[in-house]
Amino acid sequence: MGRFSKLFVVAAVLALPIISHSGVAQEHSEDTTEKAAALIKASIGARGGDKYMNVQTVVSRGQYTPFVKGKTTVPQRFVDYIVYPDKERVEFGSGDQKRVETNVGNTGWAYSGESRLIRDQKDDEIKLYVQLNRYDIDAIIRHGWHDQDAKLAYIPRKEVWAQTFAEGVKVDFSDGGSETIYFDRQTKLPLVNEYKIVTEDGTKKDSVRYYQWMDFDGVKFAHIQDAYSDNVQIARTYFESIRVNESVPEKLFAKPANAKEVK
Repeated sequence: MGRFSKLFVVAAVLALPIISHSGVAQEHSEDTTEKAAALIKASIGARGGDKYMNVQTVVSRGQYTPFVKGKTTVPQRFVDYIVYPDKERVEFGSGDQKRVETNVGNTGWAYSGESRLIRDQKDDEIKLYVQLNRYDIDAIIRHGWHDQDAKLAYIPRKEVWAQTFAEGVKVDFSDGGSETIYFDRQTKLPLVNEYKIVTEDGTKKDSVRYYQWMDFDGVKFAHIQDAYSDNVQIARTYFESIRVNESVPEKLFAKPANAKEVK
């Protein structure tokens, strides 16, 4: 969806690339902060204004295609349930091929139809989810950019990929975390989201690219999201439908007592 979908959590801790910032000033002067804030506000308007800001739930369906060594594999159908601020359940496939990843705050569980097992998520899986939740593009645009410890810098011009130029906002946090979002200069819709993820193997530079912004229930979301690692594509998420502010049953997030209770 328009947000960086945490569907990529299911791809474990694969790295995504970051576009070089060489030669780009990152000063946090009052002028650059005001320009960065104005760009984010313009993007909020482009996404749907108040309707976008008032999204409480998102239910999306589509196809998720992992890439191996730059080549596509078999697409997997998914349904993704999000309840802000910190609940998400992603389902892949059905029957014996069904997989479920569910997170609520600092907790999570997973289900495999092949093994018929339900398990608590490991600490590194939960840590990754929490990081992705922080750097989720909608979390940043809707509220994260004006958190008390966030500092903004405006990037006036950057070639994000061949012959595609954008303007950007870099958000630095007091704990050392940072994120940069590049926006189309005309539409003010996001093109690329970049951030760093900390894993057991060290710090990784991640990015997601957004294509074909479309109107779903009065809010614009990207129809296609691509993830890369070291300039090699590792996944594509294709959204067929997105519904906002639908009622999402609380029981979807509760860990089932056994495999038979997994719906």
